[in-house]
Amino acid sequence: MTDYLANNRKPWPPEDLAALAKIYPDTDNITLARIFRRSKHSIKNQAILHGWKKSEAHMAKKPGCFKSGDAPWNKGTHYSAPGTERTRFKKGHVPTSWKPIGTERVTKDGYLQRKLADTGNVARDWVAVSHIEWEKHHGRPVPKGHAVVFVDENNRNFARENLELLGRADLMRRNHYLHMPPELAQIVQLRGALTRKINRRSKQA
Repeated sequence: MTDYLANNRKPWPPEDLAALAKIYPDTDNITLARIFRRSKHSIKNQAILHGWKKSEAHMAKKPGCFKSGDAPWNKGTHYSAPGTERTRFKKGHVPTSWKPIGTERVTKDGYLQRKLADTGNVARDWVAVSHIEWEKHHGRPVPKGHAVVFVDENNRNFARENLELLGRADLMRRNHYLHMPPELAQIVQLRGALTRKINRRSKQA
């Protein structure tokens, strides 16, 4: 192996580069590495550096791909990563984080969700209780592109009259600072102006 990589990491002589350029298009990199006694990585680097490409005839042979009739190295075996027998999940194993259908949880935003399915898809399994209650009150699912908001801003009041259906555009307008109390709107504007000034100073620096 040492003799095979004897020229690795050494500068390429001009005559070797000229020879490599001539035979690179029609010769696989493994063979080239053995001819020039360098690594395949070194051959590939020179090809990238000089813009050499394999010929269409060479690529038509699909080098590096399995040929029809070739047997994979692990044929007839069952591979199992060594050393993981004790920590590997057993059939029927239930993770400690699993929760049964009907469980409720509170999101980071403080909203209540309920688990309605057990597909493993979190976004599909956990549904906002406000949506569940709105659908119960109205007999139909929340339309796509809409949100359910709390009229009195109490996200635990699921009474029919407290759940309002809003389109996303209306929701954005409602949440815009112009619809906030004057004092709060002014704070939002000042914060935005300060952030923009900090960003400008950072770019200049």
